[in-house]
Amino acid sequence: MRKLLYISLLTLFFVGCDDRLEDLNTDKRNPAEVDPTSLFTRALRESVDMMVSISVNNNPFNLYAQYWAQTTYPDESQYNLTGRSIPRNFWRNGYRESLSNLKNAKGLIQEQIESGVTGLPEAVLQNRIACIDIMQGYIYSVMVDAFGNIPYTEALDPDNLSPAYDDARTIYNSIVSNLDAATAAIDAGAAGFPTEQDPMYEGEMSNWVKFANSLKFRMGMRLADVDKSASVTIVNAALSAGVFTSNDDNAAMTYYGASPNTSPIYEDLVLSGRQDFVAANTIVDKMNTLNDPRREVYFRENLGAGVFEGGTYGDANNYSGFTQVGDILHTPELKGVILNYAEIQFLKAEAAERGGYNVSSGSSAAADYYNSGIMASFDQWGAEGSSSYISQIDVAYASAPGDWRQKIGVQMWLALYNQGFEGWTTWRRLDFDGFNAPPGMTVGDIPLRFTYPLEEAQLNGEEYAKAGAAIGGDDVSTKVFWDVL
Repeated sequence: MRKLLYISLLTLFFVGCDDRLEDLNTDKRNPAEVDPTSLFTRALRESVDMMVSISVNNNPFNLYAQYWAQTTYPDESQYNLTGRSIPRNFWRNGYRESLSNLKNAKGLIQEQIESGVTGLPEAVLQNRIACIDIMQGYIYSVMVDAFGNIPYTEALDPDNLSPAYDDARTIYNSIVSNLDAATAAIDAGAAGFPTEQDPMYEGEMSNWVKFANSLKFRMGMRLADVDKSASVTIVNAALSAGVFTSNDDNAAMTYYGASPNTSPIYEDLVLSGRQDFVAANTIVDKMNTLNDPRREVYFRENLGAGVFEGGTYGDANNYSGFTQVGDILHTPELKGVILNYAEIQFLKAEAAERGGYNVSSGSSAAADYYNSGIMASFDQWGAEGSSSYISQIDVAYASAPGDWRQKIGVQMWLALYNQGFEGWTTWRRLDFDGFNAPPGMTVGDIPLRFTYPLEEAQLNGEEYAKAGAAIGGDDVSTKVFWDVL
């Protein structure tokens, strides 16, 4: 069984002839030397936590994707971003907890290479840097997809308190180039980070390569509506290099049964003692219509066997009166998934319909990828009955209602359950019908991006103003650059 030890971030070394005097003069809260391996582990954990957490102070995306509805306090599903400073918290998590720690870990490893003090082969240290570069690319892509233009070339410099915002598309290009460089630098025959300090891939570098390529594939498909030529180039390169081929490849954090290594979802659903969420009527109604067997995994049957009733999206709902979040999400060991095989297969279905990519093309090929995406989702969640589900008139690719955007969009959204950010992004990108408006609002009120943190306007006002003007206004209705339809 995999074993994960979240080793303490900071290691303190004492030197000197008088240990007692040195103890008095040593700052034990801010030690002088840091282990880059432990720093990477923390950064990796923080990176995944920020995406899978369900704390409405940081991550409202299961609400934005309309997987869940709220009970007592429906502010977040009514798109109140400022009440809990959600953009600020997400921004801080991305830059301070993830990107900054990754940068510092990389700098320390580069010093190790230059000094040669570790005794480790340089290939191992270069592999570790590549893992860091891949995770930096992932987080920057998320930040762009959430906000649009963001600080990039001038980011993470403690001496620059007013970093400029870079063009989002230019950042995308840079991320792709950096992913290419990272995978080219990887020696798959050498180790990466130690098994216990890489809770996503246990130091297996071939899996990190697949993750980087799959991330490139995702990013390339984001560009399909705004720059088809660039999209084709990026996607074909990613496919040629090798993307996920099964759920075994999923980019997923391993969590464990004992604190502090439990799933953040478990912490919020169970350890908090709160009852803040129920299933949303948006997803439950759709799955009821499709007789989707995944209901029994995604949700509890607390209303009776085979009975599923979602709470009104965007309203306050009674916890005991509606279908609750599934038992599997109440377990401390639930893996935190940030990119999965099902998504890759649905993206291939989309590529088949668009044409021009190095996948089999046309509706028949799209159907095969579409079916594979559904089956991958069933497999990931341990649900049964995928074949019968796919054969239904309203699910089968040839007969399901709508155009390919509608067919693929709906099933991809269902398969991305509990990956709220990607579920929301799939709706933003493919514009499929089916989302509900909160009471008294319209579908047009659903956010298309996060607004910039208020403190950016206060502390970095000039650059903030430029950024807002460049994207067409710092508003939730402003589309991210790839969202052109």
